[in-house]
Amino acid sequence: MSSAMRMYLTRKREHDAFIAKERAEFDMGKKHLANIMGLDPDIMTQDDIDKSVQYLFPSGLAPEAKPMMKPPEEIFPKQKDVEFDYEGRPYHPFFYTLKPNFTQAQFTMRDHIEAVTIFGDRLRSQGKTPDSQQVLNLAKLADTRWMSQEEVSAQCLETVTENEYNELLTVLERLVSLPFSYKVRDEIFKWRVKEAVGASKSEFIMPEIDEDGRAVVEVVGRRRTSTATVKISKPGTGKVEIVHKDRPDLTYDISYFYALKERHQIMFPLQFTKMLGLVDLKAEVSGGGPSGQAGAVRYATSMAVRSFVEKSVSDEMKLVGLLTQDIRVRERKKPGKVSARKSYTWKRR
Repeated sequence: MSSAMRMYLTRKREHDAFIAKERAEFDMGKKHLANIMGLDPDIMTQDDIDKSVQYLFPSGLAPEAKPMMKPPEEIFPKQKDVEFDYEGRPYHPFFYTLKPNFTQAQFTMRDHIEAVTIFGDRLRSQGKTPDSQQVLNLAKLADTRWMSQEEVSAQCLETVTENEYNELLTVLERLVSLPFSYKVRDEIFKWRVKEAVGASKSEFIMPEIDEDGRAVVEVVGRRRTSTATVKISKPGTGKVEIVHKDRPDLTYDISYFYALKERHQIMFPLQFTKMLGLVDLKAEVSGGGPSGQAGAVRYATSMAVRSFVEKSVSDEMKLVGLLTQDIRVRERKKPGKVSARKSYTWKRR
């Protein structure tokens, strides 16, 4: 047996003994708590435990001071399984990358991108199009989000840096953007989690009262390299004011944007919530181009308007993608390529 294997087995025995001790204490505490509350410990669920602890202890404590009682498997981090055999050979094909689970996840996603692309090219050559009912659009992804950096680290049982996390998000966004990505839907949703709080409750902004007695909400939105600070005032008359940060002395209306597509983007949140003509909109934009600025104004307007609508309307806004920020950015040029993905092409003379 190698020294690495002996060290692992020692740590494994110590960890198993510690978890067994904590589990025994948890089971004993569960029985005492069940006796206090008059419940049956054999059918007592974790939800019953949480409600009992909340009932027995003061509710005015700070969140970090509130007691909790959970199984040790949920409190203490998981331990990796053995990674090598008795002769010291690693089981994992990506063992020597130092982060085998994370590296395999990236490799698998890139493999899916290639497979889905080939599958899509084959169907398009046959004149077939993606199934509109299954395409992973904003509505399909509205109630979920990508795992955070900490959640990805816990999933892989490895420490994931910020750069590695951003690379994984880039690969996942690239996969989702493919028309036939729904073929690997299960693999994609392994890296997405349900929103813990509904859109109507999360990040809710309480309106402030200005000197005119109107309710005002101000939100900052971003899209690519563009930033927009939007102020919504109610009651209003439907007035729209747009200024550029570099030229604050010039004030425009909706005609700041020449294309109808950008104008529709800005007005759509007001039309959807039936707030058109009932509020005033003032936006300060900077950076990027018209498309990015319009997208930033649209997101900021949606987040601000939901402070004036019912919960049901806010939930509908999330379903149509108004409350989902577009976090995509331009992918950088790669060495040896013309752009991010395009390689050099040589023409025969």
